[in-house]
Amino acid sequence: MSQLTSLLKALRHDGVVVLPACITPDELSIMQRHFRSQLVRPAFNSWQGYSQTDRKRLMVDQVLTLDRVFCQIPLMPLIHDLVVSYLDSSVCLQEAKGWQSLPFSDNFHPLHRDEWYCPLHYQAQAIPRSLKLGCYLDDVESGVFAYVKGSHHHCSQGEVGEHYHQQTEGHQITTITGKAGTLFLFDPEGLHQQSYPNLSARNALFYHFFSPLVVLSKNFTQWGRFQRLLIDTSFLSGLSEQQLAFLGTSRLPSRDIPSVQHYRALSMPINIAVRSLNEAHYWFEKIKAKVLRK
Repeated sequence: MSQLTSLLKALRHDGVVVLPACITPDELSIMQRHFRSQLVRPAFNSWQGYSQTDRKRLMVDQVLTLDRVFCQIPLMPLIHDLVVSYLDSSVCLQEAKGWQSLPFSDNFHPLHRDEWYCPLHYQAQAIPRSLKLGCYLDDVESGVFAYVKGSHHHCSQGEVGEHYHQQTEGHQITTITGKAGTLFLFDPEGLHQQSYPNLSARNALFYHFFSPLVVLSKNFTQWGRFQRLLIDTSFLSGLSEQQLAFLGTSRLPSRDIPSVQHYRALSMPINIAVRSLNEAHYWFEKIKAKVLRK
C-alpha cells in the first residue's frame, strides 16, 4: 500500500492524520523567525503584527505575505494529493494564519466543530467538507491538538461552536505531540480542541482548504474571522498553473464584500470591556517598545 493511499485511508476513517516529516531545518528556522517577528507588536491600522482574538491567543493573519516558505508548505506533493483526494479538484487554499497560544490551565477552548459554512443554506443538502493543515512551530508536549477520532462522520446540521458535543465517553481521542515542524491534516467537521493545561507559550500555523463554491456563514465573515487570502506576488514566480490554482489564484473575484462588524456598533457592555482591554494592551506594548528602544 502506497504512503498516499495509507494516509488517505486513515484520514477518511479517523478524520485526522499526522504526516511524515516534510520540512527541512532551514525552512523551519525561516518560518519561526518570521512568525516571531509578528508577535513583537500588536497590529494597528496598516502595519502588520498580531491581533488578540481571545484571552489566550495572539493571532497572526496572512502568513503567505511573510516568506515564500509559507507558500511552499501547502504545495508539497503529498499534502496537495491528500487534500484533493479527500475533497475534490475544485478545492483551493482559503485561509493561512497562525497564532501563539499563551499558557492556560482551564478548558477555555472546549471541544467544538468549526463554524465556517452557512448551516441554513445546507439544511437540505450534504454538509460541505474542508480540511485543515496544522504545523507546529515549536516543540509541543502540553496544550496539544486533540481530535475525537471518527467524529467527522455525522449528518447533523448547524451544530457548531463550543456549546455542542461535549460528551465524548466511549470515543477515542487522538492527541498530537511533536517537535517543531510536525504537520497534521484534520477534518474540522470533527470534534477538536487545544487540550489543557498548556504549560508554555507555543506557535502554530493552520491552513484551511475548501471549495470557492461553498456558501459561508455570516458569523464566519462578518466578525472578521475569515480573512480573504493575501500573498506576496513575488512568491508566485516559477509556480505551475496547477500550483497557482491550488493557492487560489484562479478563483473568480468575489462581489460579496462582508459587512465586518466594528466595535463602535457594539452596545453590549461585555464587548465594550473586551475592546477596552485590547486597546489598553496595545498602548502598553507600544509604550514598552519605545522605552526598550532607548
